[in-house]
Amino acid sequence: MEFKISHNYIKEYQNKGFVVIKNLVSKNEAKALEKKTLSFLKKTIKKYKGRDINFASKKRSLNKLHSFHRLHDSREIVKFSKNNKISTIAKTLIKTKKLELRASEFFAKPKKVGLNTPPHQDNYFWNVKFNKGLTIWIALSKSSMKNGGVYYYCGSHKKGIIKHTPSFAKGTSQKIKDLKKLKRFKKSLPNLDIGDALVHHCLVVHGSYKNLSNYSRRGLTFQFKDKNVQYDNKKIKNYEKQLNFQIQKR
Repeated sequence: MEFKISHNYIKEYQNKGFVVIKNLVSKNEAKALEKKTLSFLKKTIKKYKGRDINFASKKRSLNKLHSFHRLHDSREIVKFSKNNKISTIAKTLIKTKKLELRASEFFAKPKKVGLNTPPHQDNYFWNVKFNKGLTIWIALSKSSMKNGGVYYYCGSHKKGIIKHTPSFAKGTSQKIKDLKKLKRFKKSLPNLDIGDALVHHCLVVHGSYKNLSNYSRRGLTFQFKDKNVQYDNKKIKNYEKQLNFQIQKR
């Protein structure tokens, strides 16, 4: 049966810049995704460094992993990104017939030591022209305020690109420079169960808190863009310079 995203979901996404889709994948599918992700990392974790992988402590162990930014190197994960539900959601909300997976990431947010993510806009990093991109964030564990869930500034995607400044944070090198510009936007932190998904616009401001709880907060993302739209290479070069500078300073 062909999957269709409901009008209510579309409207909420357009108004808020994000939408929660309950049970996008079953708990069994989510657990299978987690297993594939961890299996891939166990085999390859030693070959990644720098911008591709971040740890919540000096120890480079899987249980201290904070974020991994090249999950699209896994064939199994890329294959899953072509799932009918996922591709339909992305095509519908981006408003395109041709989709491109630009990246897949794993956010482990380990218990007790999970790092915060400063408020930012994805397309400040991506530089996709016309802001034709989004992220589908699938919960591999329960997510809430207690274990550092993702929060959003509702409607902030309508403001366009907001000025950022270096954050020196692992996994998110830039942050919104002046938070006063976000005062008029309501802050929302959705509670997620395993298999639920957050779908957010590449311009909506979002971040997450530290995880000092006894439960890790794991999530897997698929980042999509309109295949017919190009990147702004000039802006990418400027961003790359800033990023390399931060990595050297860490």
